[in-house]
Amino acid sequence: MSKNDSETPANPEIEVEFSRPIDVTRILSKGRECKFEASEQERSALAERYAVLSIDSLVAECLISPSENRGKKKHYKLEATFRAKVVQSCGISLDPIEENISGEFTIILQQAPKKHRGEAAEIDFTHDEEDIELLSSDIIDVGEMIAQHFSLAINPYPRKQGVTGEELGQKIVKEEDLLLETEKKNPFDVLKSLKHKT
Repeated sequence: MSKNDSETPANPEIEVEFSRPIDVTRILSKGRECKFEASEQERSALAERYAVLSIDSLVAECLISPSENRGKKKHYKLEATFRAKVVQSCGISLDPIEENISGEFTIILQQAPKKHRGEAAEIDFTHDEEDIELLSSDIIDVGEMIAQHFSLAINPYPRKQGVTGEELGQKIVKEEDLLLETEKKNPFDVLKSLKHKT
């Protein structure tokens, strides 16, 4: 996900696994609340996309409301939370691991500026905004946005509790162990050894 210049997918020919299109022109001033739950088929397709063993559940809740208007450009704000149950393979033992993950995100949706021939498009940003998605149409796929943020919450290094690395003839070295070993080594020990040799 890019911070400021990403554009929502609007190509109807591109199939997404968890599609939940919403027409922003139908959103009233009080906003629209939605709750989405991925079906078994959708979860299976997402599991294949993100290379996990399975996704046993994926539920999301969101609120889409009109944001400030700048001239004739309409802005919308998407606030979403999600929770899921994912099964992955342990990176060491390859045993399946079940993890509960959750997350939340906020996106400002704004109409993409029209470019005139020979002119560069101008996009207004403020420091207090979250991620910004440019709308190429009045239809936004909230499901795809949820799927993308869900993927960022998946543990990239799944490890089964209790594994030591000895299962593969290796040992897992923790960062704190390296720091303690470094602290034990006195930098003046080298100077002392040199002094005795002279």
